[in-house]
Amino acid sequence: MIEELDKKYEELSKKQKRNIFLNRYLIEDALIPMAKKLGIELEELIDIILEKYDFCSCYEIHAYAEQAKMGCLGRKVDIDLGLCWLSDFFSLIDGKEADKIRKLVVEKTVLYKVPYKDSLKEGREKVIKALRGKE
Repeated sequence: MIEELDKKYEELSKKQKRNIFLNRYLIEDALIPMAKKLGIELEELIDIILEKYDFCSCYEIHAYAEQAKMGCLGRKVDIDLGLCWLSDFFSLIDGKEADKIRKLVVEKTVLYKVPYKDSLKEGREKVIKALRGKE
């Protein structure tokens, strides 16, 4: 009897978390790309995440996705513009200036929907000006 109740509770709990968790934005912008990168089915990824998340985390997943989008794009900008080399290792660009350039590219891309290659081009121009001491 108790085992049946526990099993039923677990099934309902998983169903409720799935309903909280799933929406079109999260699926299209975060989960499908993540599943493709990992080479697994979307349903399997969702099951894995739901198994590890409690109800509060399911409600917060949208904020996590936004943070991840901006954070991961920032890393990509660092690599694509060589900011890690120019700022962190060679000290050719001040760390604050590198942060401003990174932030500019990320914000234009994510918040203002400017294509990444266009935002990156503007960032590249800012890096060159900073290197030449004209920024």
